[in-house]
Amino acid sequence: MQPTKMNTSFLYAVVLMILLSLGLALFLRSSAFTVQHIIIQGLKLSPESEILKLANGVQGQNLFLFDQEALKHKIGIHPLVQSVQFQRKLPKTLVIIVTERAPVALVVVPKGVLEVDAQGTFLRRLESWPKEDQPVLTGITLKDTVGPGQNLANPSLTAALNLLGQALPELLPEMGELHVDPKLQMTLYLRSGVEV
Repeated sequence: MQPTKMNTSFLYAVVLMILLSLGLALFLRSSAFTVQHIIIQGLKLSPESEILKLANGVQGQNLFLFDQEALKHKIGIHPLVQSVQFQRKLPKTLVIIVTERAPVALVVVPKGVLEVDAQGTFLRRLESWPKEDQPVLTGITLKDTVGPGQNLANPSLTAALNLLGQALPELLPEMGELHVDPKLQMTLYLRSGVEV
């Protein structure tokens, strides 16, 4: 008699678990968790409007079921974005946390100045001098077809960035210009005018 009672209790527990799982799944898929608000955090260089434009398709989707990888890829196309993470603020807010690439040098080209990060990624072309001064790299010839977000993959640029990466942090603000000649020999000019 006892085994039948145990089997019935087990059956009730299984049915209850299935019903609870089904109810939870339906609740999470309901319109109560539709993304209505997007908050962007971590921006210093990029305008918030550009990231919101890239994340536009997520509004109206379920906060738990939207395609995170697709949205990461879409936002990651922006040249200044290094990585993206998401947080949910229940019930209807998605927080997008952006880690930006940091410019470490300026490359002088015939049509202006390019900002590059430590890996040689072209961040943006500047019309005027930036507010935060970076070491200026000269003598580097780049193709005119490169665009923001591309890695410049230039031996002269790589050599210059390697040298900057090895410099003491307190020395970086003193560096004015780093000239790289075709033989990859480098001449460093400090802001004081001293040639190294």
